[in-house]
Amino acid sequence: MSNVEEKLYENFKKNLESVNGHCLRTSKSELGKVIADIFKQENIDSICLLESSMLKESNVVSTLEESGIKVHLDHIRLHAETDRGGVSETHHGIAELGTVVQEDDNVDGRIIATMAETYVGIIKESKIVPTYDDMFDILSNMPQIPNFVGFITGPSRTADIECVGTVGVHGPIKVYIIVVKDE
Repeated sequence: MSNVEEKLYENFKKNLESVNGHCLRTSKSELGKVIADIFKQENIDSICLLESSMLKESNVVSTLEESGIKVHLDHIRLHAETDRGGVSETHHGIAELGTVVQEDDNVDGRIIATMAETYVGIIKESKIVPTYDDMFDILSNMPQIPNFVGFITGPSRTADIECVGTVGVHGPIKVYIIVVKDE
């Protein structure tokens, strides 16, 4: 790994953790085990998962099921109401914010990231960019911007009119981002 990639990862991790998110890094071969360990630690036994090609290649679903975790791959709208966990791959990360970016036309990824009590986002290490401006350069250079572009920075937060803060009202209570090392 180059010094630049290491610095981007460290900056991403520091900024995500500063907003109460959790950041882990692993290899593709260990990805399923790391995800299973998170859900075991959180006492979650049923999740929704949007299976990307990387998650398929890593045999994540079979690893989770072997760990006793029920995985729903379809009918996400139905299962997201009762499943406490959700997993999806994100498309980019922004180091200066500790943010992951979903760029997709598939509504299931958005549902998983907002309805799960504990959300696990997966990002390839090479897809972390240094700044917010870099991310907008990527978006503006796309031939067509997807129907949905979502920025996720840590657990959901809101405050009422008296400035009393609450976590998890409009999204997950806990956010774990797993950075997968490039092979």
